[in-house]
Amino acid sequence: MLTLALASVRLRWASFVGSFVALACGVALMATSILVIAATAEVPDQARQRYSQAPVLVMADRNVDFTPATGGDPQPTPVPAQPGLPAGLLAAVAATGPTVTDHTFYAQLADGPREQVGRAWSAAALGGYRLTAGTAPASDDQIVIGGGRPERVGTRVRYVTADGPHTATVSGVTEAEAFEHAVFFTDAQAARYCPAVDVLAAFGPADAVRRAVDAAGGAAVARVLTGTERSQADPHHAEVSARLDDVQTPLGLSAAVSGGTAVFVVAGTFALSIAQRRRELALLRLIGATRRQLRALVNREALVVGVLASAAGCALGAAGAAPAGHWLVDHGMVPADFTVPVTWWGLLVAASIGLLTAIGGVLLSSIRAGLISPGEALAEADAERRSRLALGFRWVSGLLVLGGGIAALVVTARVWPDAAANAADSLGLLLSIVAGCVLLAAVLAGPAIRLLTALPALTARLRGRPAGDGGGIVWATARQSSLTAFRRTAATTTPVVLVVAFAGCLLGSIDTINRSQVSEVRRQLSAADLVVTPAGTPGLNRAVVDRVRSVPGVRALVITPTSLMTVDPTGQALVPLSAATADPAALAEVDHLPVVAGSLADLGPGSVALSRTWPGSPRVGGQVSVRLADGTPRDLRVAALLGTGAETVQAWVNGADAVTGGIGGPALATRIDLRLLPGTDPQQAATALHGAVDGLGARLTTPAGIWSNAADSTEQASWNALLMILGLAIGYAAIALANSLVMTVSDRRQELSLLRLAGATRAQVLRTVALETLMCVAAGTLLGVQGTVISVGGSWAALTHLVGPTPAAVPWTVMGVLAAACAVIALTSAVVPAALALRGRDGQGILRGAAGAA
Repeated sequence: MLTLALASVRLRWASFVGSFVALACGVALMATSILVIAATAEVPDQARQRYSQAPVLVMADRNVDFTPATGGDPQPTPVPAQPGLPAGLLAAVAATGPTVTDHTFYAQLADGPREQVGRAWSAAALGGYRLTAGTAPASDDQIVIGGGRPERVGTRVRYVTADGPHTATVSGVTEAEAFEHAVFFTDAQAARYCPAVDVLAAFGPADAVRRAVDAAGGAAVARVLTGTERSQADPHHAEVSARLDDVQTPLGLSAAVSGGTAVFVVAGTFALSIAQRRRELALLRLIGATRRQLRALVNREALVVGVLASAAGCALGAAGAAPAGHWLVDHGMVPADFTVPVTWWGLLVAASIGLLTAIGGVLLSSIRAGLISPGEALAEADAERRSRLALGFRWVSGLLVLGGGIAALVVTARVWPDAAANAADSLGLLLSIVAGCVLLAAVLAGPAIRLLTALPALTARLRGRPAGDGGGIVWATARQSSLTAFRRTAATTTPVVLVVAFAGCLLGSIDTINRSQVSEVRRQLSAADLVVTPAGTPGLNRAVVDRVRSVPGVRALVITPTSLMTVDPTGQALVPLSAATADPAALAEVDHLPVVAGSLADLGPGSVALSRTWPGSPRVGGQVSVRLADGTPRDLRVAALLGTGAETVQAWVNGADAVTGGIGGPALATRIDLRLLPGTDPQQAATALHGAVDGLGARLTTPAGIWSNAADSTEQASWNALLMILGLAIGYAAIALANSLVMTVSDRRQELSLLRLAGATRAQVLRTVALETLMCVAAGTLLGVQGTVISVGGSWAALTHLVGPTPAAVPWTVMGVLAAACAVIALTSAVVPAALALRGRDGQGILRGAAGAA
């Protein structure tokens, strides 16, 4: 059978081109993704880091112990707001040898980058900083600028810290370092800005340092880092690690989409090939081939295609690894020194997946081939016959998948609406809707075409003519051909359904989620008149807050971020959730939070306003046990429940029930919402507020400006999703569409010849082929739109239940463009081969050529 399979692939190579191209592209993408993911598994070693010159580091790492609901040993969980190293531990480690304390805090020059930090000058030597001009700071009004220009030495500069603006003289500048942008102060000044010590560099024996740390609290308060572990204390290392992790997710999802779509292409191609070869396979059965041998033949054909495609894909993947790394570097997604090495095991994994994809995609086709009976070699007619088994399988599987997806959407909307507010959590539901539409495409294509062609048919009936005569002879021929040649119709319609439904479900749901977030912000700020936001800074400093509050005639709501730790829904871990502190009276007066139970008027010391998606299903008046950001346990009374999504603030607390400081100094406010009091002149208030925030890294804007920025960012996220994931499915579906039409049109020579013999001109035959193709594309578009409406409707229902009235977003423009692209691909793949088949032939010559080809 292997010899026969090789001969079949060689002689009928056109039937396997689509599978080969899809598999080769899929393996290439998977190989590149695996190689890149492997390269992102570890942060590259860097020659210079913040603490590269320190032999031993003691890093603050306060944990709280949590015992899972299922029992077992307590699990240490780091707290979000680390309080710094205790004084007793600092003294104990200092007894082992020389030490250097590092105070790191927010300090930003007027023209400095957003991520600029302040540090003590004694810690500069730990990162290998060297002065290029000037001297070290000798007094508290002097600073050294990391990476500064030499001409700045001796000048007065302005900088901002968490408490407000300051001025200092530049005593020196250092060479630039890639791992941070720093401003150095005297040790005493740095300790005043940030009393907490994050990292202690020790130059004594490592064993002695460990014993000192163990005696002062051990792993519950600090970690001892040596060797390569020291990089864990570098914020740049953590940032790079997070960026690399962010790269892994879309790459893994892209590889998964690639593999799944490749299975679809292979399955569709082989299914069409089996349908075209029924008589050939029946002849094999007639001369003695068993059902098992036919299944083996089809499986080995897939194996041959899989081996060849996997080899080509691995070669392409290895060649694309380096360009992929360069692309990630150019787009700022990974560090500049990021490289992608080619490993044999990565290519082997990709090749193995390619082979499994080929075998898995052809499994159903091989079963269908084994069901062919010997008598079909004699009884096969020119008209296609529907397989009741295949028809029943599509109906049952399609309805089960689609019905299960719809049921899951309904349950999600009622029971777990916050899952619909997260694109990653709702992706499985969206894919089930798409899969259901694809499975049902073959059986619903006929009814869809009848619906789309109902108007000409109705017109014909009103005139007393047969329905098939509506629209003219070309229209009637194309309509009847599309309805009777169901395999060709299904092969054309299914890829279109995949493209349109996948695009509509993915982008529509993402846009609906994004618009719900914008709606939530719009609703929250509906009572505010003005808003103060950061301008090139990570937050709003204390001076901005004080000056804004001092403006007469304005009610200010200052929002400061914090965290509350609670047990996750599974009871297996303690997780931090986003929270914010605000004055309860101002919160009720300035902002309109979506209160669904209770009242913000009851929010005070010892109470909390929670999102109703908070784990444990809290009730108004009940108690919730939480841990503050520094790990302090606290029982809070639920004053109100809010209809907010998982991407926004999940809890509001009074300042007395929150920890907003720790390592890095006090937290910066994220926003100040403002409401003008009755009788206040808007123009005068705006002028006073502009003066209050001028030069302090803040700007005055309107709620509409906040909505606009939120809408712009969500639109960009949607297009990123389109480029990263959707493009793969579209590319594969285009391959399937083109390959299927080329396969079917090449086998339609006799049909096209008969049309010519019946008197149709060459132009009429080509118009018939084009119109039939467009009917199939239109049917696929209609079914894809239906899937999109179901998916977006489910997301909209869940989000409306969660956050209140919010608009649904159906990407009509994108779906229209994709449908048009499918139409162009389909027309090119159908009309061009048909034109070539008709070239130079007419009448009996065409028929003899078609008979000879058959």
